[in-house]
Amino acid sequence: MISESQEEQASLYVFGLLPENENAAFEAEVSRNAELSELVASLSDASVELARSIPMSDLSPQVRVRLLESVLRIKGNVVPMRAENRIKFIIPWAAAACLAGLLYWQSDRAGLEKAALQSSIVNREAELVSSREEISTLEAKAAARQREFAEQLAAAEAARVDLLAQIDTLEQKDILAQTQIAVLGSQLKDRPQAVAVSLWNQERQDGLLVVENLPVLEAGKDYQLWVLDPSIAAPVSAGVFKVDAEGKVRITFKPDQAIANAAKFAVSLEKEGGVLSPTMDQIVVIGGTAGEG
Repeated sequence: MISESQEEQASLYVFGLLPENENAAFEAEVSRNAELSELVASLSDASVELARSIPMSDLSPQVRVRLLESVLRIKGNVVPMRAENRIKFIIPWAAAACLAGLLYWQSDRAGLEKAALQSSIVNREAELVSSREEISTLEAKAAARQREFAEQLAAAEAARVDLLAQIDTLEQKDILAQTQIAVLGSQLKDRPQAVAVSLWNQERQDGLLVVENLPVLEAGKDYQLWVLDPSIAAPVSAGVFKVDAEGKVRITFKPDQAIANAAKFAVSLEKEGGVLSPTMDQIVVIGGTAGEG
């Protein structure tokens, strides 16, 4: 940064008017200060341009004769101009020239700064355009990734559903493979069409009973299901039930204790709530699993 004092010294230095005691120090400062050196160079150029800008023209013969006659008449009265008077005479012109040079230098520097600012603005605008293009590209990539992820997620969900279906099918096949089917025939002379089917799963120790054409019970009575295991002395109760108005029912059951071999199933007519042992003369249907009599 150049101070006003340095600008004034530069103006005087260019025209040789800087005092001798300041001249050496100023030149040393110019050698160190690039901006001050640039100012001195600009002022020197401006002073030369100012001198060149003054129009030069020859005196006419008449003016030349009158000027010479005037000089001859006052020749004896001519007094040399003292040094301080010469300085006073030169200073205004030097000041004007320095001012012009200073203005020129400042104008030139302002122009450079303006050009640099415009260049910076152009660069920033280019960077902004580039950033917007990059953002658009990133947004497009993000949208593509999102679509790809959605497609992968849909494919994974479809695969999961298909796998569950396959597992369910395998489980059903496994259940059927482990299921023992027993058909229970009627023991009722007046209801020979009565029938029941038992589906027993040995591993899970539970089953499904489907009954048709059993008589509708009167109040205070229940049908009771029994599992006959040869390894257990007494029949094992598997719960009580009633039938609907058409003599039908579909129930799941689980025996009161573990069954090693569900060889036969039987349904007896008992008092409501069931009993500990079946009433043998009240057996309504009975039957065994495949291979059993």
